Amino acid sequence: MPEGWAQGRDVVDFFDVKADVEAVLGFAGALGEFTFTPGQHPALHPGQTARIERDGREVGFLGAIHPELSKTLGLDRPVFVFELVLAEVSTGRLPKFHELSRFPEVRRDLALLADRDVSASAVLDVIRENAGEWLTDLRLFDVYQGKGIDPHRKSLAVGLTWQHPSRTLNDDEVNATTLAILTSLEERLNATLRK
Repeated sequence: MPEGWAQGRDVVDFFDVKADVEAVLGFAGALGEFTFTPGQHPALHPGQTARIERDGREVGFLGAIHPELSKTLGLDRPVFVFELVLAEVSTGRLPKFHELSRFPEVRRDLALLADRDVSASAVLDVIRENAGEWLTDLRLFDVYQGKGIDPHRKSLAVGLTWQHPSRTLNDDEVNATTLAILTSLEERLNATLRK
């Protein structure tokens, strides 16, 4: 279950639905082949719509029902939808079996500041590229814009989990990897650790 300050709430948001779509794509064994980019759809909220792409082709979308349509339908809460081209999802490769590790996981949470126009997926891509082969889980669990944050920036909270299959990872290894991630984020996206 994803973690976050709003765990246990009843209201769903855009990122909840995006996580559900990512789970479906993950079951297909092809999550890394898909990207989410800002999109437009006549029935969806202009600021909460994403195209789902694979190799530059649109293979789906997700977003919130447009506020005017919600009002017309008498909906009192946000409603989110997604659509995927089944043929694209079903072409994923089956994951390979890996024996479960007996060694402990190591978890790091990073609170990052990025420019508002930097997508969360771009941040996650840079993290994935620099996190090393023992990264087992990467989760965006909060995005915040508002009080206490520069109006041109946003805060992203990311959880990273590493686990080695045959030994315990030590703090020096994880700290060095984390430093490499932070250096790359700053160089490529002007994203920094929140202080």
